[in-house]
Amino acid sequence: MFGTVESYLLPFAVTLAAFVALWGVSLAKRDSSVVDFWWGPGFLAMLATAAWLKGSLDPRDLALLGLVGAWALRLGWTLGRRRVTEGHEDPRYTALRRAWDPGFWWKSLGIVFVLQAVIQFAIALGPLSALSAPATAIGVLGAVGIVVAFGGLALETMADAELDAFKRTARPGDLCDTGLRAHVRHPNYLGEIVFWVGIGLIAVEAGAWTGLLSPLLITVFLTQVSGAPMLDERLSETRPGYAAYRERVPGFLPSLRPQTRDG
Repeated sequence: MFGTVESYLLPFAVTLAAFVALWGVSLAKRDSSVVDFWWGPGFLAMLATAAWLKGSLDPRDLALLGLVGAWALRLGWTLGRRRVTEGHEDPRYTALRRAWDPGFWWKSLGIVFVLQAVIQFAIALGPLSALSAPATAIGVLGAVGIVVAFGGLALETMADAELDAFKRTARPGDLCDTGLRAHVRHPNYLGEIVFWVGIGLIAVEAGAWTGLLSPLLITVFLTQVSGAPMLDERLSETRPGYAAYRERVPGFLPSLRPQTRDG
């Protein structure tokens, strides 16, 4: 990794302080899902802190800040708006609350808020290291990374827009299986992975091999831990046609032909 200890510790301290503050909010509201408000913006806060410490920024730094900034603000707005609209705790955190009671109010500080700060920092190590790297021109790998990251961001944005439009007219139990979701079950998670692959390529070109951590960790979490597995389980319980949809439509590798109910 490049840079000084301060260039990593201060960004981590900034995001950790925000998560701890949100923990206090979660106690007052009895809603741990407020942690989601900081998942996206926290990345931008860490990179902005590292950029402030560095002072002079090169084109690669600006590209990283622009891409991560657009991703972070979009995700923060999307998750925050959904939390406000839904008006109740995300079922994932409700399940944790039941599993870790009694005493979830203080246990949640570690298992929800501090843990997310650590994971967020680990994912951000790639772009943080790239920001601290010596200035070099953006080459072919970096340019490919920019295109890939932008493509992932566009995919996420389209997937979330389709889901929001569906929810506005959906009846209880309805299943969104049209548009992108006729080709792949989790287009928003796929877009997230593609975005971080792009960011990783930009970081690796700068010599920051920690950039490989970003897509690797995101892929593991979304495909094996808290993303698709939990969503598949919850939708299987709440959407009557989801089991058949799950059999028909691939999770992350899109089918070229739409997999409709009638084949």
